[in-house]
Formats: sequence, structure tokens, C-alpha cells
Amino acid sequence: MTNDEGSERPRKIVHIDMDAFYASVEQRDNPELRGMPVAVGYPAARGVVAAASYEARKFGVHSAMPSVTAKRKCPDLIFVRPRFDVYRAVSLQIRAIFAEYTPMIEPLSLDEAYLDVTENLKGMEIATEIAAEIRAKIKQVTGLNASAGISYNKFLAKMASDLNKPNGHAVITPKNGPAFVEQLPIKKFHGVGPATAEKMHRLGIGARTSRIRRSSFWSNISGSRDLISMGSPAASTIARLSRTGFGNPSAQKTRSPRTSTPTNRRARAFSR
Repeated sequence: MTNDEGSERPRKIVHIDMDAFYASVEQRDNPELRGMPVAVGYPAARGVVAAASYEARKFGVHSAMPSVTAKRKCPDLIFVRPRFDVYRAVSLQIRAIFAEYTPMIEPLSLDEAYLDVTENLKGMEIATEIAAEIRAKIKQVTGLNASAGISYNKFLAKMASDLNKPNGHAVITPKNGPAFVEQLPIKKFHGVGPATAEKMHRLGIGARTSRIRRSSFWSNISGSRDLISMGSPAASTIARLSRTGFGNPSAQKTRSPRTSTPTNRRARAFSR
């Protein structure tokens, strides 16, 4: 997409992330659980927390934590058996709301999705207003809170949705995007787990991303052309570079840059 001067305009990407989705559904449907530390999962010795309410998170309880550890951290923790049929039904309600604004929807799970609202069905120009409307409609229809991140690519929209959680939104503009990424600890990159982060630290890439700026990865993050494709692939790119001489000029010279049509990449990104 180009503007009147012929240069390419940044795209408008919204990342919607439901707040403590499974636990919030349980608190919505059972008033006795509201305001209480709730974990969706099984309290058995080998059980794992599938989701935790914000009341439980204050004690350090989080998803994927062993149930015994969660109970140790929060003795008053209330375990609720998951009801995935209910979560799927609510998720379909939310996706129906998304479809009122754009057909360019990329679901990541039952509780989050990317939306490309550059050319949206409402004819709205400001992506922040679209995100606010969607969040308000989700609340009206489901009774649940959602957070949103707005930016010019999926990577930064994902980062932005975490900035003002719960029940908030944040914007990362093309002007402040590069500075935001530059100060971002490598472990905060979406999709970078502890093992990859540790490897990056061993390579001298950790506290800040100055070495990333010298890599081909940085051009994808800080530019505006093909950023629609930047979601969790950002992490796989980091991992690939770490395996093949990340920051090593001689290794970089032997690698040919990938080429792809931006339009085709956008179609693939939102075809799932």
C-alpha cells in the first residue's frame, strides 16, 4: 500500500489478547470465584496450571506451573476443572466481533489474534479507535476484558499488548518502534524461551539489541515493508542466526537473503 507520494505506508496491526481468559470465564460464570485466586487445571500431584486469575498471579502463580508449586505459592488457591467447550464457544463469539472489522484475522489461540485493520470494513482511519471499539464490544458481548497492542507489525503489536495489561491498550508507532526494540532485553522477544535467551547471552547478545541492529533481522524489525510477517517467526530468526554465526560478518556473507513477495507473505500470514 502506498501513499500519495508513492512511498509505502505502514500497515495497521492490532493484537487482541484476552486477559486471563480461562480463569476469567470461570469467574464470570461463578460469582463465588470473583476476587479469588483461581487456577484452571487439576490439583493432582502431576497436574499443571492451564491459566491463573490475576488474583493468583500476585502470588507468582502462572500458566504451565506444576499444581503443587502453585499451591505452595498460594495456599488458598482454588482449582477449577477446565471447560474447553465453553472457552471455544466464547472464542467464536470474539472472532465474530473481529470479522465485523476485517477479514484479515490470524488467530494464535482461543484467546488472542492479530488483525490487519489497514483497510477495514468500517472505513475507520485510526487503529487505536478500532482497538477500543473491539475491546468495548467484547466486554459487552462476553462480559470479559481484553487488552490490545497497536503497531505497524505483528511483532511490535504483540509487545504492545502486554504493556498496559490487564484491560488496557498501548501503541508503538513507526517513529518509536526502533528505539523500543533497541532497549528490549533479548529474553523479552516474543517466542524467545529460556534456552534461546541463555545461548544469546553466551554470544554476548543479552541486555540490549545493539548487535541485532547489525544483522539482517534488524531490517525486518525496524523497517515498514514486510512487517506483517513478523510474529513468532522473529524468535525463530534469532535462533537461526545464533546457530549460524549471529554477529559474525564472515558467516553473514555466505548467506543469501531470502526474497519473497510482500503480498504473498501477507496472504500466508492471515490464511490460517
